[in-house]
Amino acid sequence: MNETTNSGYVLVIEDDPYNGPFTRQLLESAGFRADLVQTAEAGLALLEREILNGPDVILLDVNLPGISGFEMAPKLKEHPEFQYIPVIIFTVNDTLESRIEGLTRGGDDYLTKPYQPDELIARVNAMMRIRGIYRSLRHERQVNRQLSLSLDRSERLGNLLGRSSKMRDLADLILNVSGTDSHVLIQGESGTGKEVVARTIHEESKRRQGPFVVVNCAAYAETLLQSELFGHEKGAFTGAIRRKPGRFEQAAGGTIFLDEIGEISLPTQVVLLRVIQERTFERVGGEETLTSDARIVAATNRVLKESMVQGTFREDLYWRLNVISIHVPPLRERKEDIPQLIQNFIDRYNERLDKNVSCFSSQAMDIIFGHHWPGNVRELENVVERAMVLAKDEVIRVEDLSPDLKCQAEGDGAERGKGNLDMVERDHVKSVLERCGWNKYKAAKMMGISRSTLYSKIRKHGLKQAV
Repeated sequence: MNETTNSGYVLVIEDDPYNGPFTRQLLESAGFRADLVQTAEAGLALLEREILNGPDVILLDVNLPGISGFEMAPKLKEHPEFQYIPVIIFTVNDTLESRIEGLTRGGDDYLTKPYQPDELIARVNAMMRIRGIYRSLRHERQVNRQLSLSLDRSERLGNLLGRSSKMRDLADLILNVSGTDSHVLIQGESGTGKEVVARTIHEESKRRQGPFVVVNCAAYAETLLQSELFGHEKGAFTGAIRRKPGRFEQAAGGTIFLDEIGEISLPTQVVLLRVIQERTFERVGGEETLTSDARIVAATNRVLKESMVQGTFREDLYWRLNVISIHVPPLRERKEDIPQLIQNFIDRYNERLDKNVSCFSSQAMDIIFGHHWPGNVRELENVVERAMVLAKDEVIRVEDLSPDLKCQAEGDGAERGKGNLDMVERDHVKSVLERCGWNKYKAAKMMGISRSTLYSKIRKHGLKQAV
């Protein structure tokens, strides 16, 4: 017999009182881990029990009490996990018909008893190699599936947030933190889309099935904010006619988004710090201690480090909230995202307004890109909504834009943002062409330009239809 040391786990399903123990001992002496059961039912039970660490090879006798080997083999090949375990069928019947039936029923190899020990070990080793190939293929499929899901998520975030380098970095950060429960602090100017980022973090996280609760901290007086956040008991203050659960209770199992966190008072900051540190709080006017099970995502347009220096924001609260820091850049620093954002708004308001708008004309886009956008994405959305209300056909033209926007463009000579204009024009022309399936007549009509002008822009930017 070959003395080579082997490895792997073999399950022997054999009711013969001599051959079963002999086969197990033979396998163990060759270096394999081996288990022996006498019935197909016991074999199936062991497989279910060891589903995560099951055998690498199964030696299956044909003549078993109860379910026969020929009946068990197809059951194994129909199972989503067991089907990848190679099966060697052995029997005393060495006819061609028996071999064909065994292989047809689901056997990967066939061995006749009595067998030569070296032949059994060689057959088992061959099946071990097949098992290794199965594992490699399954692992590769899992990796490809995860990669595909990751690419799908990245594509979805790119469509939602934008495709500039800054927003791609932001999307990557969101995907990286989605598997954690760490608190997040989002900072950026008003109107940059901090709530969109917060909602995206929630929807990409493992808490996505839970609630997403929004609290605008600047919208409540100091005396009411604690009640809003933590709830109150009946009679806690004038007007408290019944018990009211707070937003932290409502957000259990999900995410609570604390917008304008920089506006809360120092006393409320103390209570919030306790919630973060100890995950407990009491309702206003109550004595029962409640447990918080909500991930906190906070946002502010203030520079909190300056507020800390001024003494209006607690340093310990800042560092508790700022486990993961996200800065949302202003729109003027990522104008290449404007075409995608405009398309998102067009799709949204086409449905709301029952319109069929497709795009902005090139002249209107020149004004859009020349604007400084002090109100950021929120201002852009308002501009798109107003223009869509006034648009007479599927193209938004200069006359559909607000007078302020047109006057500013005329005063500036549409020079502002010129450095990015070529790149943005290229993206806009490419986007319209792709929407029209590269039908240049339709694309030119949608952009409000002649076909000769469109051909000039295609040549200027070196645009080519993807094959």
